[in-house]
Amino acid sequence: MSDFKKQNWSFLLDIALVGGAFGVVPIVLVALTYPAPLLEQGQAHRIFYLHVPVAWVALYAPLLAAVCGLLYLFLRTEAFDVWCHANVRLALLFSIGVIISGMLWASTEWARGVYWNWADQRLTSFFVLFLILCGYFLVRYLTDDPSRRATYGAFMAILAAAASVLSWFVIRISEPVAHPTPVIGDMSPRIGQTFWLGVLAFHLLFLAMLRLAVRQEWLRRAREALSGSKI
Repeated sequence: MSDFKKQNWSFLLDIALVGGAFGVVPIVLVALTYPAPLLEQGQAHRIFYLHVPVAWVALYAPLLAAVCGLLYLFLRTEAFDVWCHANVRLALLFSIGVIISGMLWASTEWARGVYWNWADQRLTSFFVLFLILCGYFLVRYLTDDPSRRATYGAFMAILAAAASVLSWFVIRISEPVAHPTPVIGDMSPRIGQTFWLGVLAFHLLFLAMLRLAVRQEWLRRAREALSGSKI
């Protein structure tokens, strides 16, 4: 494929991703008005349309980072380290969104005035993932050699992926302490439509942000190479 065609396809992909990402705004507005509130949860359940799609992205991104990390360990190609780094950045960002939205949901519905419950295995397992994602950046910051930095980062990404899988299993098998009754298994048409549109919008947002994060990381490394120091 010629460079001209590649540039055109890249431009069209950017337009599609950005357009889909902007769909997050109307989806949030729809979630506030379109589906009827659940009787057992009231208006607080509307956080569900934000919380769950963001949580899915926060759990998928470490898996993508781990794949890129493994490829880097085997091939020693810098591009895979760049993609690994970008995925971990977004995983951390979305995990912060999960924690904040989850705390707001919990404080208004499940245990009024209580934002966190360490007895809930779902919360604890996700918090472990969050700490590992934070540790990824701490390890990279404390490592001066670029090759070792990428290697340690790859192992941290693999560890984050393991924590992500563990969190998925905990969600499936543990008895919820602070979480409400699952909604996904028995959704009305309006709830289902709003939810799955939200899932699509937030995943497109993630992909658009991922492309931007990769480009930003390449630019950062170019500046680092010119300045001769770690940024």
